[in-house]
Amino acid sequence: MGWADFLADRSARRWLSGMAGRLEPGWLALAAEPQLWPPFEGHLSAVADAIRCEVDLVPRAEPVTDLVLIAGHAHDVWHAAQAEGWTPPITALSWTANEWTGLRLLACYRLASAEPHGPRLSRTAAELRPISAGAPRRVR
Repeated sequence: MGWADFLADRSARRWLSGMAGRLEPGWLALAAEPQLWPPFEGHLSAVADAIRCEVDLVPRAEPVTDLVLIAGHAHDVWHAAQAEGWTPPITALSWTANEWTGLRLLACYRLASAEPHGPRLSRTAAELRPISAGAPRRVR
């Protein structure tokens, strides 16, 4: 990993970590509400697919890490949702299966945390069941 890759990963990790605190009630909701797992796991798969498509379809002069691609996806989701007036639910009880944006962002964070140099999960998030076996992992 070169210095530019290191800086890109660091920037991605910092942005994701800044977002993480605002999503903590989502981890509490996932811990308490089993009905949130199917949509959450759907988001895990969808984000992994989006990243795979990005790698396959977008030509780049220099490759980037999956961490950077996941952070970019999360950033786009976050800002598009905010432009439409979305804010993260502030309590675990506010999280429902219909909380598309929040669950997508949690999925991004969970996948990013599994990447080398990825952000760390909070204690609550780390104690949740592992990423589904159905969520594809890409090996380079």
